[in-house]
Amino acid sequence: MAQPTYEWRPPERPWQEQDLSGLPEDGNRYEIPDGMWTQAEDVALVVEVESPNSRRQDRFTKPALYAEAGIPHYWRVERGDFGPVVYRYELVKGVHYDLLGTIGPDDPVQVDEPWPMRLDPSVWPR
Repeated sequence: MAQPTYEWRPPERPWQEQDLSGLPEDGNRYEIPDGMWTQAEDVALVVEVESPNSRRQDRFTKPALYAEAGIPHYWRVERGDFGPVVYRYELVKGVHYDLLGTIGPDDPVQVDEPWPMRLDPSVWPR
């Protein structure tokens, strides 16, 4: 099992965010892609698919935690009126994310960060 990269403590107020409330009792936050344990420094990109129930966490709480862990790229996928919209962010000075750009549902595009790839949201489920 991977060792935690930093200690996480819940806020003083009651904690409502369901996908963050199931953290280990020792208070340490682990990153788990595809059910495997990994260190945050080994993660180049986190993609969150926003839902109405997770909007607040996906826009505010999680990006702050990912930035604190030093994850260089964060993308948020939202369901727009005409299909999925991707918001691409890059970590700045290890502190916060700046918006690199937005990819609309009918905007296939080649991106170079965090590695070269072609994104085509028009073929994703709507």
